[in-house]
Amino acid sequence: MRTLRVLTNAVVGAVVAGVILGALSRVLMRLLTITAGGEPRFSWSGTFFIVLLYVAAVVPAALVAAITAARWWRWLAAAAGAAFLTVPALGVSSEELGALPEVSAMAQVGIVAASVAVFATVFAAPVAAIRLVDRLKGRAPVAGAVRPVSELEPAG
Repeated sequence: MRTLRVLTNAVVGAVVAGVILGALSRVLMRLLTITAGGEPRFSWSGTFFIVLLYVAAVVPAALVAAITAARWWRWLAAAAGAAFLTVPALGVSSEELGALPEVSAMAQVGIVAASVAVFATVFAAPVAAIRLVDRLKGRAPVAGAVRPVSELEPAG
């Protein structure tokens, strides 16, 4: 029964974090293309693939978080997930932005901001999965750990 609970927590954490941050990343990619003056293209299959990639990248971090208590090496799985996502993100961004015409300074600021936001989702996805699994298991986050309400002493 414990194995089923661990797997359920890991899957829920990975799917929720991956879907939310993958979808956000997709929206930001679209914004990036529009800001850069490119021709925005949209396909459900492309969006599904991006979200699936995010979910797959955060599974190891979510699984390690579900199996272990707050251990430092769980963040290695998060780093691996972020590295896994960084490679296609770099490829997509270079493909999308590589052949664009000259743009204004204001558009360049928008491009940089949207690019930073996309890469922020890459690094936030595994962290979000770990935090979500911790919440599902009733654990407080590691950094600045606060005890759960059930463990607090009554005021007195």
